[in-house]
Amino acid sequence: MDQKFFVAKDGLQKGPWSLQEITQYLQKKDISWNDYIYDEKKNDWMFLFEFPELTDLFNKSFKNPLPNKPVGAPTNYYEERCWYILKQNENYGPFCYLDLIQMLQSKTLFEHDFLWRTGRVAWKRLAEIEEFSSDRLKEVFKMLADNQEAESKVFFRRRHPRAKYKCELLVHDKNKVYTAHSIEISAGGACFKVDHVAFEVDDQVYLHFKPGGDVPPFNAVCKIVSRTNENLYGVSFVHVASSAKDSIMKYTKKAA
Repeated sequence: MDQKFFVAKDGLQKGPWSLQEITQYLQKKDISWNDYIYDEKKNDWMFLFEFPELTDLFNKSFKNPLPNKPVGAPTNYYEERCWYILKQNENYGPFCYLDLIQMLQSKTLFEHDFLWRTGRVAWKRLAEIEEFSSDRLKEVFKMLADNQEAESKVFFRRRHPRAKYKCELLVHDKNKVYTAHSIEISAGGACFKVDHVAFEVDDQVYLHFKPGGDVPPFNAVCKIVSRTNENLYGVSFVHVASSAKDSIMKYTKKAA
């Protein structure tokens, strides 16, 4: 007899259903991957996409299905491109382990994000993965400290150098204008802090930077690429005047 599971959608419990029935409901979109299934082994509810028995089906559900084998020929474990990130119901990757370390350092990857590695049975939050435990990261940082070439690759491989940059700016989302304060800047984007608003990753915003340092005031069309619980947002510049970009590059080079 097939094992059956309870599913929770919009706060309502449904089932019990077999995995075959759950698959059919997913394919018909009667339920979504962000609904919950009760795992008797863990005695807890989890997202359907986390459930190991549904991993293959979930990985095939993307516009670009995930491969079963790593992409590319790795030179070592740290550079094997086999990690994928789940954000906004889309997968991003493949990344190597060193890429993910760099993302953690730049605050574009967080402990609550879900990751999957080729060959693994399920998607898991980064905080639950052994490779990203505090002890393991300490070992990696020590290894990098002993290998300056690898350390440089992880911590300084950026297209645009960044620098601390304090100035007031205005953030506009087509509905309202908010006052914010910049934290960092580069020719490719910036980090700022703003209160009393909750932007989402991939939102488009318009920024007006007031003068700061040797950088004159400028406007930029931006895309939100990261956010933290401290109301810090990272943005990439979608459009910014070339003269402003030149001023920023001179500023970051001087501040380095």
